[in-house]
Amino acid sequence: MNDPTDRRGPRVVVALASCLFLLEWVPSFLGPYGFHIDELYYLACAARPAWGYVDHPPLSVLILTASRGLLGDSLPALRLLPALAGACTVLLAGALARRLGAGIYGQGLAAIATIFAPIPLIMFGLWSMNSFSMLLWTAMFYVMVVLLERDEPRWWLLFGLLAGIGLLNKHTMVLLGAGVAVGVLLTPVRKHITTPWPWIGAGVAALILAPNLWWQYVYDWPSLEFYRNADLYKNVPTPPLQALIQQILFYNPGAFPVWLAGLVFFLRSERGRPYRAVGWACAFLLITMVFSGKSRPDRIAAMYPVLFAGGAVWIEMLAAKPKLGWARPASVVLLVAAGLVFLPVAVPVLSPDVTGRYAQAAGIVPQIESGEGKASQLPQWLADRFGWEQFVTDVEAAALRLAPEQRDQAVIMAPSYGHAGALELLGDPDLPPVMSSQNTYYLWGLELLATRTVEGGIFVGSDPADLERIYSEVEFIGVHRCEYCMPWRAEMPIYLAWGQQVSLAGIWPQFKHYE
Repeated sequence: MNDPTDRRGPRVVVALASCLFLLEWVPSFLGPYGFHIDELYYLACAARPAWGYVDHPPLSVLILTASRGLLGDSLPALRLLPALAGACTVLLAGALARRLGAGIYGQGLAAIATIFAPIPLIMFGLWSMNSFSMLLWTAMFYVMVVLLERDEPRWWLLFGLLAGIGLLNKHTMVLLGAGVAVGVLLTPVRKHITTPWPWIGAGVAALILAPNLWWQYVYDWPSLEFYRNADLYKNVPTPPLQALIQQILFYNPGAFPVWLAGLVFFLRSERGRPYRAVGWACAFLLITMVFSGKSRPDRIAAMYPVLFAGGAVWIEMLAAKPKLGWARPASVVLLVAAGLVFLPVAVPVLSPDVTGRYAQAAGIVPQIESGEGKASQLPQWLADRFGWEQFVTDVEAAALRLAPEQRDQAVIMAPSYGHAGALELLGDPDLPPVMSSQNTYYLWGLELLATRTVEGGIFVGSDPADLERIYSEVEFIGVHRCEYCMPWRAEMPIYLAWGQQVSLAGIWPQFKHYE
């Protein structure tokens, strides 16, 4: 097992983390994959720093505001910190394995399992709160392992600090809190509840989240409406067995023996006895995900590094037996081989044509959101990176149809937050203001309509019947087309509408789209 003076294990983990960083960051210098639809929205949010947004808390956006100010908004600049978060998560996975007693093999196995898990591979290649959430969850599990190992309640203060930061980054951090609460109540560590430290930690977490809670209150709790709509209209109903299969597939089928061994290590092995609370927390999260009846297997992605670490220790212990030495090379080969199968659809390393054919042939183009327009020849996380420059060009051409005297009373109505963000980031600064009814753009639209008279403008993807109800003149300009996009935005009509008959400000609440 682990020799505290042996530095070979940490060196191997550092080398593996560096490989992940390069794998995630280098594609941002290459084409033809561009900004992801969500990244364009986050950049728009970063241009409007606040203590909250309809669909996410503010931390990742505030980090992006600072990053954009220091590094600019090119793709390499945008993808740098998520790739670094991925590398740090791999480092923590190796450190967890070492802390739990793994030697050089176990530390490397935990790192490799984290690297080749498809969902983390996707997360660390894009800017979103998810990459930072992965890192924060893993850091919290590390603190929990130290807390349980030393049986020192004071570590709950650091745990609470990280939990507060995590909640300010993504509200689903409450899932980890619920899991940890279950783990504490089911194990002797519940004695810590009689000390002030867990409660102080909880208070610190609440204090950190307080500015976002105040923002939610001021804007009538829009995130609750967003989460409710996502549950009703966006997430795909998923039976328990299918949900479990998704967990196995999305975190690398070759890693299934590793994270299953992790549950065994934490819940059944003698060496894992001090860390039973971690095992019960992960078991609770897995059971909740499987029986929730919904898709989105990424919701518990951040628990897997600690399971990989525990599994690496258990496999290393098992392989120490003379007749089971084959388990060491077999587990690594299985991990890497299965990981390489998923790599071309998780990371943009191949052309879209080749990727599409490969994904179709391999049968790994999942639909994780409901709706007829949410299926494509490319996986959604890749298809959503195409078409933005052409979209902006088409809208700019349509905007030239506006007479100079019309521009002060015109807007551009975009069909989604990504389209609106693309126009703001890539479009001519002299374009009319951009609006959308989706998520926080809806709130920004309320603010714009309170200060600007709108007689018409350019409308993309709108229903002409709706436009004719509001404007006296509606002219079809053309169609924006995108070859590799998701079907719902592959063909979008563009209209010029003018002569307001009904106040757009008065009917704007009817168009609110929180999803």
